[in-house]
Amino acid sequence: MKLKKIYGLTIILAILSSCSNPKKNGTNDKVVIEERITIPHTKSEKLFNQLRPESQKFQINASSDNIIISKNGTKVFVPKNSFINADGELVTGKVDIELIEVLSVADFIRTNLQTVSNGQPLQSEGMFYIDAKSGEQQITLSTDKKLQIELPKLIKTWSASEIRIFSGKYDTVGNINWIESGKIENSLITLPLDLFDYQTWISHNFERIPRNEGYTISNSFDLETDQVIDSTTFKQNYLKNTFIATREFEERFPYIINTEWVIGCYTSYYSTKVKRGRMIKDSTISKIYLANLDKDLWYCDSLAYSYIKTWEKKVDFNNTFYTKVDANNVIQLFKRFYEQRLTNVIRFPTDIDLSKINAREELIKKGLKEAEVDEIMGAYTRQKEIITARRNKETSQRISANCFAVAKLGWINCDQFYNEPTAKEANILASVKNLVNYEFVTLTLVINGRRIALNGTLGDNFKYTFTGKSQPYTRLPIGEKATIIGISYKDNQPYLGIKEIIITEKGNYDINLQASSTQEIKTKLNAIE
Repeated sequence: MKLKKIYGLTIILAILSSCSNPKKNGTNDKVVIEERITIPHTKSEKLFNQLRPESQKFQINASSDNIIISKNGTKVFVPKNSFINADGELVTGKVDIELIEVLSVADFIRTNLQTVSNGQPLQSEGMFYIDAKSGEQQITLSTDKKLQIELPKLIKTWSASEIRIFSGKYDTVGNINWIESGKIENSLITLPLDLFDYQTWISHNFERIPRNEGYTISNSFDLETDQVIDSTTFKQNYLKNTFIATREFEERFPYIINTEWVIGCYTSYYSTKVKRGRMIKDSTISKIYLANLDKDLWYCDSLAYSYIKTWEKKVDFNNTFYTKVDANNVIQLFKRFYEQRLTNVIRFPTDIDLSKINAREELIKKGLKEAEVDEIMGAYTRQKEIITARRNKETSQRISANCFAVAKLGWINCDQFYNEPTAKEANILASVKNLVNYEFVTLTLVINGRRIALNGTLGDNFKYTFTGKSQPYTRLPIGEKATIIGISYKDNQPYLGIKEIIITEKGNYDINLQASSTQEIKTKLNAIE
């Protein structure tokens, strides 16, 4: 009888043990943890670990939803129960997260991260590294989980339809290769309308200047203060939870209002022959957006583009009125807006309070899948953080963001492929004097203003080359400015060399390395665009 009791107790304990460590992947197979290292294990590792941007450390509870916000504004939403260990077991309790932001060209060089995908150059919006550990063991994302990311949008002229997401993998010599893994999301998150500064322009009196048949704002009498569209037009209650109440429309708003002002000036002047008249702002573009709230934002962008296009040969959109929004070509700007293909806003359930602790369970009861619940809770959590930051007047939260999801940890890059039709075949070579005396030398070619960094490859002739053997990597923008940066190490002393060049079809340059310090290297690299 005693043996039976002991045997039964053993079975119960075994069952309880298996329940306490559920297999997230549904199998007994081992899980392959992807390789994740900040800097490759080469001779240059020591120096680049000193030069690279600092690691940011966070600790989260894996058994609940979490949002991580970096010092530069990167947001990472980590859904509940996202991680598994090497045995495929669900990770619960505390998880340590490491985040490294690499957002500037200087950061690219300081971390020795080139912008190349399978031999094709990339123009980078920014990169970051993310790692997760339970104790000292690296863990990974479950196959049914993704992290939701908001990366600050640094290049506003880039179209979201052209931006891709890449994951990085180092080769045997320590150069990173970026492999395409996803695209930018095109849905929008709304914010309270009172967070937006939607002020419109007033109409003004003007008088002609007979000498050149132009016009000027008159100072000889009081300005009219009546407005064609009142400043409260975009703050009305019916506009909440529409694309008007988004950061993306906020980005468009000054261009819309200023374009209407430029068109209005033209029509006001040519619609009257009297010496004095009134500048009436054209409100057509505003009305396009307000009349199509049930449509996608890109649809309204396309209508606005079509309307502005009709004025192309009549109005100078680059005149002095337009300097307030720093637009070089408003027609192309609105073309890029609609090419972003931004859709409508994310709709949150109205019958569930997402702030409650049981919100997930309530969403699942409605028949939503776990992945759908993750997306809703992620968007809601990001929305709350953005609102809080704006209420606290944090300027970084006025910057629009590239939003996307990742299914792997490690190095992540937000890029578009370099595809310049005017580029030509180029062969750029560089040499370093007394190369063999250094422990290592890395050379990087930066194409100024394009956020492209190409690592040099050392050939048999002891020269570094920056172009590959296949198209389109051999093609570079001839005539543009570029910078070759050399970083090295010898006798516990860092060395730096910087050579500014103009890209030609054939170029051969000598890079002079001089003794430096890590701080001096950081300072000088910060001056490179």
